[in-house]
Amino acid sequence: WKERGNSDWSKLHEKVAIQMNDTHPTLAAPELMRILMDDEGLSWDDAWAVTKKTVAYTNHTVMPEALEKWPLDLVEELLPRHMEIIKRIDEEFIASVRAKYADMPAAELERSIGVMSILENYVSPEEKAAKAKAAKAAKKDDKKKDDKKKKESEEEKPAMVRMANLCCISGMAINGVAAIHSEIVKDFTFNDFYKLFPEKFQNKTNGVTPRRWLAFCNPQLSAVITKWVGNDKWVTDTDELRKLAEHATNPELQAEWKAAKLARKKICKDYIKKVTDIDVPIDSMFDIQVKRIHEYKRQFLNILGIIYRYKQMKAMTPEERAKCVPRVCIFGGKAYATYTQAKRIVRLINNVGSVVNNDPEIGDLLKVVFVPDYNVSLAETLIPASELSQHISTAGTEASGTSNMKFQMNGCLIIGTLDGANVEIRECVGDDNFFLFGITDPEVEPARAERAAGKFVPDARFTETLEYVRSG
Repeated sequence: WKERGNSDWSKLHEKVAIQMNDTHPTLAAPELMRILMDDEGLSWDDAWAVTKKTVAYTNHTVMPEALEKWPLDLVEELLPRHMEIIKRIDEEFIASVRAKYADMPAAELERSIGVMSILENYVSPEEKAAKAKAAKAAKKDDKKKDDKKKKESEEEKPAMVRMANLCCISGMAINGVAAIHSEIVKDFTFNDFYKLFPEKFQNKTNGVTPRRWLAFCNPQLSAVITKWVGNDKWVTDTDELRKLAEHATNPELQAEWKAAKLARKKICKDYIKKVTDIDVPIDSMFDIQVKRIHEYKRQFLNILGIIYRYKQMKAMTPEERAKCVPRVCIFGGKAYATYTQAKRIVRLINNVGSVVNNDPEIGDLLKVVFVPDYNVSLAETLIPASELSQHISTAGTEASGTSNMKFQMNGCLIIGTLDGANVEIRECVGDDNFFLFGITDPEVEPARAERAAGKFVPDARFTETLEYVRSG
């Protein structure tokens, strides 16, 4: 910015926007403040005015592990100047809240400040000194204090820096990444901030580029689309795809579409054979779930459903099995290094595959594959081959999701919950072209409360499946 001859820092926001993608780059705000004050000589007020117009915050998930909290002592040790700036931002923010909510009941005001302040469990040196003085002056009538209370007072909670709160305070805008997610951000995750700064909150639904996720990774289907649309403008203008609807019932288009899908399934089949040595039948339905391994994304629920399907097939007569649609269930994804439960889920999927894939009675009716070393390049092989994809996160937990978009644009049907971008995809493609699954976001908390109260009665099929797993 300076190299281009600019010197009026008050106009920085007219040329520069710094987007804090989740809480990982939150230090961008205090770092900009440091540069403006220490390197460029701006006053605190001027630097803060520039910063508030220049940085913005995108919340990508409401999962607690993504709303980062950093130990205050660590930040102070490694970045003392930044910590000094953060403390002052917090002090001035709290003062502004007290001024704005002067008529609010004291208890409610303290609750709101407790939720929105940047520093958590922090006691300033002045407050510590005041408390020590008060304790010394206090009468020590009861010398035999309860051991439990003494222990609790000695074990103070560590002071933390709440990065999401710093983002909300410093950002000129705060956005979620899907319509339902942005509403959750306003109504629950940052509700106090929304009441304070309603003008900051907005939605920006995530997106993926058709250039890579259709034109590049699926040339077979792309050629069919270009032929029937009449041009390749759809690559950059997806509204052009609406022209396909005019030919949807044309047998020639349907035959070419099926041939393109079959060609991609052959590529996928060959890759699976190469990396896993598992032969999958190309005339089966390819049912795929590829995404980060996490409990809320519910790969565990998917594999339990597959186990139940396998159990039902085992109980069928050969005549009944002949009526089943052959299915290849493909999983892929990585688990965080210390996420033990995710690794257990991966192990279960592989163990189920070992049983199902080697059962001569079932044969090609059901196959289970976990493709190793999942990445976006591998996704370019799996997604174009898909016919059904699973997007079944618990409603209210998936901010948006983007693989759902990639699967959809490659001619794949979705089975999904009303979560993240699934909601908008369903609105776009129509209810008849979306397999809806699971409860809605407003129903989640009552269901959890019911379970916590011991009132939840699991579906008999769920219990049956668990017992089947336990039986080995």
